[in-house]
Amino acid sequence: MAPCILIVDDNRRLCDSLAQNFQDLGLRTACAGNRGEALLQFGSGEIAAVLLDIMVGEENGIDILVDLKKADPGVPVIMITGYATVDTAVQALKLGAADYVKKPLDFEVLHKIVTNAIRLSRLAEENRGLKSRLQELKPRFTTRSPRLLQLLETVRKLAATELPVLITGENGTGKELIADALHEGSSRASRKLLKVNCASFPESLLDNELFGHERGSYTGADSSYKGLFEQAGAGTLFLDEIGDMPLAIQAKILRALQNKEIRRIGGTSTVAIDVRFITATNRNVEQLIAANRFREDLYYRLSAAVVSLPPLREHLEDLPELSRTFVEEYCLSNSLPLKELEPAVLEAFLRYPWPGNVRELKNTLNYACAICSGPRISLADLPPAFQGGVGPAGNGLNVREKAERDLIIKTLQLAGFNKRAAALRLAMSRKTLYNKIARYGIDAGSENRA
Repeated sequence: MAPCILIVDDNRRLCDSLAQNFQDLGLRTACAGNRGEALLQFGSGEIAAVLLDIMVGEENGIDILVDLKKADPGVPVIMITGYATVDTAVQALKLGAADYVKKPLDFEVLHKIVTNAIRLSRLAEENRGLKSRLQELKPRFTTRSPRLLQLLETVRKLAATELPVLITGENGTGKELIADALHEGSSRASRKLLKVNCASFPESLLDNELFGHERGSYTGADSSYKGLFEQAGAGTLFLDEIGDMPLAIQAKILRALQNKEIRRIGGTSTVAIDVRFITATNRNVEQLIAANRFREDLYYRLSAAVVSLPPLREHLEDLPELSRTFVEEYCLSNSLPLKELEPAVLEAFLRYPWPGNVRELKNTLNYACAICSGPRISLADLPPAFQGGVGPAGNGLNVREKAERDLIIKTLQLAGFNKRAAALRLAMSRKTLYNKIARYGIDAGSENRA
């Protein structure tokens, strides 16, 4: 249906003339000669734009503008005036007018202004809808797994505390999402959540990033700099890949936690801090401690509460819904028609070990959505790793499964076929290790140790 333009002016001849011109261009119109008529027409919900005279009889068009913007701020209002001054124009624009034009009217110019205002209004509405939908699709845990549901309930309870939380799990399991949930559910939710990946900085830069520096503390330090401890204010600081943090930085963080204060590089005085600590790692911290690569006292400080995320292969019941969510998210954010997965794709996914976990699943589906030219994603649309088949063939294993089998065998050998020690080295539960030993037909050794 063609857009409808509401013309608000007490000059009936002008209203009729403008209405006829717009109708000749295929647009619909409605006319109003006073505030009451304008609000009644506007309330129909069909109005795409309003042309409003600055003076409507004895009524002030600015007051009518305010009423219209209160009723629906998304509909553009263009002011028409024969008494244009800078003050009235500025006032109208401040109150939400999309534009203003002066009499006598140049209809060609007016038409361009109106159609452009309608186009921009529709784009803004589409953007609001998209943002709203993307907010609904904001990365979150989509799960039916009883184990994960119980874990999320634990996260909800921990969020309300001030305890430091250590999040463990393989790469791609969603550790950052848990950090977000802990912050958003806390009393600090209105404050900042600052994040840093400890593995992405060399020691000197990580030191500077966390603790800041004073002016002149080193060559090139032309001004003082607040590190993340200070920038976080009374918010939350999330340190990812804590297992890769240098020992010297670990010592400084331990002091910060104990004393609730830090000292900038080159500084002589301390700065009080008030941050909540959340950390994460994909490493086995107890092994790092045994190898003297992580401070035991810091570990006990950071691990007042531990959240351990299972790998995707341990909650495959979530694959169908996760897949649908990622496909919908990608199609929506890239303005593509929604796509569906062919049953063969889900069957392949259920046979695949997902070493990269949920992140790998999302990347796989993003690739498939980009490649797929039809409404249904097939096996042919998946990345090359899936093209050789992911089910039993030949020796029954694909390349990734063979690599995992070889790693388990090697680890068992190094652990003297002690399954508990091997599971610890592999950062997986003993139950998972037993399942994989059975699945891959691994001879776990004559000693058959637990």
